[in-house]
Amino acid sequence: MRRILKRTPLDQVPDLSDDIHSRLEKISITTAELLAHGFQEGVSSNIGISTERMLELTRLARQVIGLGDFRTASEMKEKDATLLETGFECVDNALDGGFRAGSIIELQGQQWAGKTLMCSHLAIRAQLIKTDNGSVPKVIWYDSDQSYRKKRIKEIAYRYRIDPKVALRNIILFDIKKKGKMEPDFESMRRTLTQHHVSLVIIDSLRGALKYLETPSTLKNYVAKINQMALTTGTLFVYTNRSQIVFSRSSTPKHKRNGPLSIEVDYGLQFYLNRERERIVITRDFHGGSDMKCELYLGPGGFFEDRASRNLEVQRVQRYLKRN
Repeated sequence: MRRILKRTPLDQVPDLSDDIHSRLEKISITTAELLAHGFQEGVSSNIGISTERMLELTRLARQVIGLGDFRTASEMKEKDATLLETGFECVDNALDGGFRAGSIIELQGQQWAGKTLMCSHLAIRAQLIKTDNGSVPKVIWYDSDQSYRKKRIKEIAYRYRIDPKVALRNIILFDIKKKGKMEPDFESMRRTLTQHHVSLVIIDSLRGALKYLETPSTLKNYVAKINQMALTTGTLFVYTNRSQIVFSRSSTPKHKRNGPLSIEVDYGLQFYLNRERERIVITRDFHGGSDMKCELYLGPGGFFEDRASRNLEVQRVQRYLKRN
């Protein structure tokens, strides 16, 4: 992993009074990163200070975290060069080293194509990212399709020499079953991101989660919040879909081949399952790069780049599963 996932305390921002510090914390702005990337007009009205004063505090926060003057969203993502590496040479080469912190990933494919398995794999790899205080990053998992499997997490963790029990404890699981559940959980997620080092948020699946929004019209706002939160916290978001979602004029999600939602995605991976139970991952639509195909083989312990490495690892993982 490159660079370190940081959370800079607000008290490191100069000229920040205790009163304003307290007001910012009440609206879940608890780090200099959140203050530096926030929307100033909305924040200033919420805490009762002028826009000019808010802009000055934002400028100071940017200096503290090394951003300096104003930067575009793409420039800030380039600056925050923390990478989540998949560990697969073919995929990481196509992604120029891995997934950049603060990005949005879409995993798309039919049922049983390997989307949730890749989520499990990334949930373990995300725990390898270094943090500024030496803690192990947390992972938040929204399970709207009831597809989360502890056994898979344990297999992959053991394969990467991580204590499976510790890996499971570092995954914060939200089991979504009630309509209207996503909105309050979203606020809970924001508080969690500001209080802990969360490197990855998984929504499996996005279409399943949308069933639990109060109304379909909240979809655009929900996606916008995800993008803002990814940018301001440096957290990487991944969601799964069987087919691509677009916004219609009434904001009701529909199935179509292409659409505006794809614009919000930084990385897109398409999954296919062939007759030999090989997962073929096609990277698409990321930063204008050309598509590439990467064959990954399935076995106990997750995905493998070739049959030889899978066969070597399978026996070790199977012995662990028999003991546990």
